[in-house]
Amino acid sequence: MNLLEAYQKLHVLAPTFLTKEAALVLNITQNHATIILSRLAKHHTVIHLARGRWAYSKEVDPLLLPNILAYPMMAYISLYSALYFHGIIEQIPDTVFAITNGKTKVFTTPLGKISLHSINAFLFTGYAIHGKNSLLMATPEKALFDTLYLTPAKSNLFKRLTEIELPDDFQFTAFEAWLKYVKNKSRRAVIENFLRTV
Repeated sequence: MNLLEAYQKLHVLAPTFLTKEAALVLNITQNHATIILSRLAKHHTVIHLARGRWAYSKEVDPLLLPNILAYPMMAYISLYSALYFHGIIEQIPDTVFAITNGKTKVFTTPLGKISLHSINAFLFTGYAIHGKNSLLMATPEKALFDTLYLTPAKSNLFKRLTEIELPDDFQFTAFEAWLKYVKNKSRRAVIENFLRTV
């Protein structure tokens, strides 16, 4: 099989895929699939994201990357990325931020920087499916909650939440259910202090 044939067959996996999925589609071993994918990447026809993870083309929306990078765990777009998506903040984040039920990790890919942040398993909720590619996106309420939750983190990434514009139908009542699972005192204090000021 030549590279063009391989690339055409891989189209069924677009927009992102794993090496093992490519091996199944191409009916070859994973080692052979890695060789073919590496050759395709040298020709800039597929994009190598991280070990065993690929994008079908450079046109892939970076918002789709957290889920493939978090695999086999899950991820949903949240924090500054979701706040911008919902029009709550105006500044476009230069990183795609997501919440994962896996480990906190930062990926620098040819399609952009992806920052995954771990959260209590009981708080891995509050997201909806968007668009034809089934993008997992935090609701406006959960995006703000996640950002406040991570404000005390050592990274200091989420301390600069300044001007926000909440929609008229913003549901502060959603915070009540999530607050029950916040045992860390500093995290809880940040969220409760915010609620007292709005």
